[in-house]
Amino acid sequence: MVGMRIDIYSDVVCPWCWIGKHRFQQGVQLLGANAPELDIHWQPFQLDPDADATPVPLREAYVRKFGGVERTEQILGQTQTTARAEGLPMDFSQGQVRVTTLPAHRVLWLAGQHGVQDAVGEALFRAHFEHGQNLADTAVLVKAGVAGGLDGAEIAQMLGSDRGLAEVEARLAQAHALGISSVPTFVIDGKWAISGAQPPEAFANALRQIAAEQGAPAASADGDEACGPDGCKV
Repeated sequence: MVGMRIDIYSDVVCPWCWIGKHRFQQGVQLLGANAPELDIHWQPFQLDPDADATPVPLREAYVRKFGGVERTEQILGQTQTTARAEGLPMDFSQGQVRVTTLPAHRVLWLAGQHGVQDAVGEALFRAHFEHGQNLADTAVLVKAGVAGGLDGAEIAQMLGSDRGLAEVEARLAQAHALGISSVPTFVIDGKWAISGAQPPEAFANALRQIAAEQGAPAASADGDEACGPDGCKV
């Protein structure tokens, strides 16, 4: 198969983005020796652009945002059950908080400069979903970045300056310009988009079809298992 560029629009506090990351990787594995050379870039998206650095308990924020306890527990319960069934230790009893994800996206941008976005992204997902850590806390971001292969001093230095900030903000604006309204969204060669945490087979089929240039991917453009500003579909 030919090489492909994949831009994955995602937020570090989006449960379907973590699940989708793993399903996509499984889909690529299904292609085996026929898997294309993939040039993967993680791109920022903020599900909650109004959040700031002051931690608010996640359940409390969700209840306010989604209009009630029942809806909140449905979203958290469904995504946690799905994640655990797929081997991801998502645990919403760990005191997760709602904060801005801009600093975490800056760390992911830095990871992109060093070619370690996959590992750093995984560490950030785990910090939030497995351990309930505050992703606006510099110490948490440094630890996750180091776990993914970055230099701790460079992360701290970047977060204390404006380095990479304009680039991240430009990419956030680009997501809106492309009309991306829910994540994860996988944009392939700038031409095809697959939305949501599709099953691995759907990702494999889409990559196969796109490689054969047969037009639109088999995966629907709008998957059910995605998160948008109004909540996560379950």
